Amino acid sequence: MATVLTSSQQTFVDITDQRKLSAYITSNLPKTQSEDPNVLPHTYAPSWATTNLKLTPVIFLDQTNLALDASGLTITWKRKDGTSAESSLATGESVSKGILTVNKNMLASSSSGMITYICYISYYDSETKNTVNISADITYTLVKNAENARLAYVTSDTYVFKYNTSSSLVGASQATLTAQIQGVSISKWQYKNSSGAWADYPTTSDNSNITSGTLVVKPAHAVFVNNVAQIKLVTDDTDVYDTVTITKIYDGAKGEQGASGSAGTGGLSVILGNEAQTIACTSAGAVATELSITIPFTGFVGITQTACTCTVGTLPSGITVKTNTAATATAAGNLVLTVSANSTLGGSSILNGTIDLTFTISGKSVVKKFGWTKSMKGSNGSNGVNAVVFSIYAPNGTIVQNQSGTLTLATAAYSGTTAITGTYQWARYANGTWTNISGATSATLSVSGADIVNIQSYRCTMTYSGKTYVDVITVEDKSDPYVSEMLSIGGFTVKNNLGGVVPYVIVRTNQKEVDPLLGPISETAPSSPSVGDFWYKIDHENQTVTLMDYGGASWNEAPDEQSLTYTWYMQDKDGNTVEFGKTGKVIYLSAADIDSLVTLQCDVSK
Repeated sequence: MATVLTSSQQTFVDITDQRKLSAYITSNLPKTQSEDPNVLPHTYAPSWATTNLKLTPVIFLDQTNLALDASGLTITWKRKDGTSAESSLATGESVSKGILTVNKNMLASSSSGMITYICYISYYDSETKNTVNISADITYTLVKNAENARLAYVTSDTYVFKYNTSSSLVGASQATLTAQIQGVSISKWQYKNSSGAWADYPTTSDNSNITSGTLVVKPAHAVFVNNVAQIKLVTDDTDVYDTVTITKIYDGAKGEQGASGSAGTGGLSVILGNEAQTIACTSAGAVATELSITIPFTGFVGITQTACTCTVGTLPSGITVKTNTAATATAAGNLVLTVSANSTLGGSSILNGTIDLTFTISGKSVVKKFGWTKSMKGSNGSNGVNAVVFSIYAPNGTIVQNQSGTLTLATAAYSGTTAITGTYQWARYANGTWTNISGATSATLSVSGADIVNIQSYRCTMTYSGKTYVDVITVEDKSDPYVSEMLSIGGFTVKNNLGGVVPYVIVRTNQKEVDPLLGPISETAPSSPSVGDFWYKIDHENQTVTLMDYGGASWNEAPDEQSLTYTWYMQDKDGNTVEFGKTGKVIYLSAADIDSLVTLQCDVSK
């Protein structure tokens, strides 16, 4: 196999008469940061407040590394939040000797969860008397850990206080309400007053406070309006709460007229132990996890507990009846509904609704409405599952000079905000193929400058909890004897999978071009050609570029007359090798070959 002189990857290049200024930014920390929303205050990993983020521009004039304090060099930093306009640096972001230091977790206050730092570089070349301006940028993104589902549910040991014909209390003398919560904390208990507004539950000797997980309700408490007390559990999330109703019923209430001469019967009533339910949903309005809703019910004629049955009306999609047990004269009935995970309950935009429950008691019907509400506090990602972030970075930069020295490639991995380690395998990209590096199974890799011919890509695969995570990084030698640059007729962008572009490679050594193009690259033949002239013919219909020479009367296909050999390779958007197999100084890249994006590499050899 021929020795590779130089390699190049697809880049945009400005070929001018002035000297070439290039730059990139090194970062001491990964370009992703994780946030844990389930603790207060939220935590971030890695924390820029603990380990300050440092961004260092690495600047080259042609192939020479410029010191950050070099004469004629000016460095200015800007910032951009998401797609908003650029702005000046904020508090917590400072520059010293060209290096940007960030000592706060700036992504915490970012409206977009993405911050881009832009380095503007200006260099006055005293030799050419020209000023060259370039910029480089680096973007950091926030990954939020899954937020726990938030629930609040209240149960009671009784839902009714019964009074006989003498208005004396019989049966239970108090109701003990018990709160069950998840992902929230209890703020207080409230009741609905005569004005229909929620008010704090009055302080009584029965409750040492109204912020605990239990509340005692007695008939004498001033919370009953028309013999009904509506009690609410309030949490630190205004969207997560539950209500329960306690009812006083009296014997001797006006009832149905019996047969002629008989006394009237007591009034019919049905008491629900659960009148409403909050359902935890994702931000997209889908049920986060499967849920069972229990609705106890008791029937009364006067104050006498009486058997009754429940008929369930139309249910929203995703809710089904699990069990429906009738009430008896001695035991409460129980209706259990199942809410399926991932169901939208009729649509992602529908936030609440009611279900008609028809109770039959003593041959008569009583209709109650059960209410449900979505709690749209879903998680970013799968509920309860931390996001795993894996990346490769180069703490000391990605450039070597004259194929000397070494570079350290490091990995960073987090599950949520917790640093993790897995098993590792490093690979090297060469001759269009990824090849595992023997023994390279650590979290870091030391790369010798002697192994880098112009550019070299490395890949690390981390296995953690049975899953694999992959990232790719490219390192570069800035002082190879041969330097190549990839240009493109038609640019590096296609639209709507139409057309194509024509990449080609320019090779230089000692600042002089070698093996230049033999002729122009175009769709139409040159006018007024001479015998022996060459032309690279672009054929979009056949998706080819053909070298042609002029024989005096016509243009004819010519053999490859380049003195160097050009071998092309392709990687897809995920860094995987794609079968390509094209050669030559000038090639045709069809839009059909581009799935979102591809990376072309051309190895030049003798």
